Amino acid sequence: MTGTAIERYKALDRAFVERAGRGMKLYAQFSALASLSTDTDAALQAERAFAIRDQLNEGLGAWRSPAKSMRLVFAAALAASGRTSEHFFAARAALAERRKARGGRHLMHGGACAALALVSSGGQGHQADSFYDILEAIAAPWWRRDAGREEVVAAIFAGLGETPDDALRYLSSARQSLREAGIPKAAAEAAACEIAFQKYDPEAIGPAWESLTKGLRKHGALRSGIGKTGLAVAAAHGNGPDIGKALVQTYQALKADKSLRLSSDVAAKLALRLTLADRGDVAPIAAARDLAAILAAQTAMIVAATSATVAATTVATT
Repeated sequence: MTGTAIERYKALDRAFVERAGRGMKLYAQFSALASLSTDTDAALQAERAFAIRDQLNEGLGAWRSPAKSMRLVFAAALAASGRTSEHFFAARAALAERRKARGGRHLMHGGACAALALVSSGGQGHQADSFYDILEAIAAPWWRRDAGREEVVAAIFAGLGETPDDALRYLSSARQSLREAGIPKAAAEAAACEIAFQKYDPEAIGPAWESLTKGLRKHGALRSGIGKTGLAVAAAHGNGPDIGKALVQTYQALKADKSLRLSSDVAAKLALRLTLADRGDVAPIAAARDLAAILAAQTAMIVAATSATVAATTVATT
């Protein structure tokens, strides 16, 4: 591990935490992660993100998605990709208008995640029709559909200017490569939504997967936190022994830094992202692509952390 990504993350984390209000630490941590793709000074990135967050609050009000607590993460992704709140609002409005005109399914979270992914990957509101065309092409049958993930993936492909046929081909190829490598179906389905946007060697995935699953057996918290999907994404980068060693080192470094105060689950997910970032996976698209993989995890972990805090408070006061 070069340490470049983890040091960059720590600088961003400090910048966001210093400006975040009470109870916002976990959101600040993920905002720092969403900022990893930019080389802007950490303090300036945080300043821009908070300014965009304020604009989102003004434009969305109290009840529209994303929830107020998640808007800093959205703002950080926008700032990292050089986009503004105006880009986000324009894309969201265009997606809503075209859905109404075309008919079809309602978007998750009011189209907020799709709009963010579209503009963060370089797209504009006028590509709304392309988004829906791609979404129709890649959509799974309703009984096994991961709607939120599909929408983010379709938005990224649209932002990149891909056609529906090419988007489906990239996604299907990634899915097949992962399945042929022996990765369980559910993990392969989810991981394909990430690696479809990157170059990978199909022949290297199997050996890397086997090495990672065996090499992390002694590191239960790390392995559990990353999950099979995370291991599959890591395996797609090849060289399992090297990545496995880096994952352990990064995880241990994060846990050892008491200033971060990370749970094992959050530290594991951050370790995966930082390890891959040290391997060059920090292109501007990464901020948008990560939404497909970690936005749901962010929400789940935030809910879990909040529930744990409430439970601990209840126990302490009863």
